[in-house]
Amino acid sequence: MREALFWAIVAVVVAGQALLLHSAWRLHRSPVAPPPGVARSDTRADLGWTLVTALFTGLLLAFAALALP
Repeated sequence: MREALFWAIVAVVVAGQALLLHSAWRLHRSPVAPPPGVARSDTRADLGWTLVTALFTGLLLAFAALALP
Protein backbone atom coordinates (compact mmCIF):
# COMPACT_ATOMS: atom_id res chain seq x y z
CA MET A 1 0.00 0.00 0.00
CA ARG A 2 2.84 2.41 0.84
CA GLU A 3 4.50 1.88 -2.51
CA ALA A 4 1.24 2.41 -4.38
CA LEU A 5 0.66 5.67 -2.53
CA PHE A 6 4.25 6.73 -3.19
CA TRP A 7 3.95 6.10 -6.94
CA ALA A 8 0.62 7.95 -7.05
CA ILE A 9 2.34 10.93 -5.42
CA VAL A 10 5.22 10.63 -7.90
CA ALA A 11 2.74 10.72 -10.81
CA VAL A 12 1.02 13.83 -9.44
CA VAL A 13 4.33 15.61 -8.77
CA VAL A 14 5.76 14.73 -12.19
CA ALA A 15 2.60 15.93 -13.94
CA GLY A 16 2.58 19.16 -11.92
CA GLN A 17 6.26 19.87 -12.54
CA ALA A 18 5.85 19.11 -16.25
CA LEU A 19 3.00 21.64 -16.45
CA LEU A 20 5.06 24.24 -14.60
CA LEU A 21 8.08 23.70 -16.87
CA HIS A 22 5.87 23.86 -19.96
CA SER A 23 4.33 27.14 -18.78
CA ALA A 24 7.72 28.65 -17.96
CA TRP A 25 9.05 27.59 -21.38
CA ARG A 26 6.04 29.13 -23.16
CA LEU A 27 6.49 32.35 -21.18
CA HIS A 28 10.18 32.40 -22.10
CA ARG A 29 9.43 31.89 -25.82
CA SER A 30 6.47 34.30 -25.92
CA PRO A 31 7.11 37.18 -28.34
CA VAL A 32 4.07 39.11 -27.12
CA ALA A 33 4.82 42.07 -24.88
CA PRO A 34 2.69 42.49 -21.76
CA PRO A 35 0.10 45.28 -21.66
CA PRO A 36 1.31 48.74 -20.66
CA GLY A 37 1.86 49.08 -16.94
CA VAL A 38 2.37 45.33 -16.40
CA ALA A 39 5.91 44.44 -15.43
CA ARG A 40 7.54 41.43 -17.02
CA SER A 41 10.14 39.47 -15.11
CA ASP A 42 13.27 37.98 -16.60
CA THR A 43 11.94 34.88 -18.35
CA ARG A 44 15.33 33.13 -18.24
CA ALA A 45 15.34 33.44 -14.45
CA ASP A 46 11.76 32.18 -14.25
CA LEU A 47 12.62 29.17 -16.39
CA GLY A 48 15.79 28.53 -14.37
CA TRP A 49 14.06 28.64 -11.01
CA THR A 50 11.32 26.37 -12.29
CA LEU A 51 13.92 23.87 -13.52
CA VAL A 52 15.88 24.01 -10.23
CA THR A 53 12.67 23.46 -8.27
CA ALA A 54 11.78 20.45 -10.43
CA LEU A 55 15.25 18.95 -9.96
CA PHE A 56 15.16 19.37 -6.17
CA THR A 57 11.67 17.89 -6.04
CA GLY A 58 12.93 14.89 -7.99
CA LEU A 59 15.84 14.58 -5.59
CA LEU A 60 13.47 14.60 -2.61
CA LEU A 61 11.32 11.93 -4.26
CA ALA A 62 14.42 9.81 -4.84
CA PHE A 63 15.38 10.06 -1.16
CA ALA A 64 11.81 9.19 -0.20
CA ALA A 65 11.95 6.11 -2.45
CA LEU A 66 15.17 4.99 -0.79
CA ALA A 67 13.56 5.40 2.63
CA LEU A 68 10.64 3.11 1.80
CA PRO A 69 10.79 -0.16 3.71
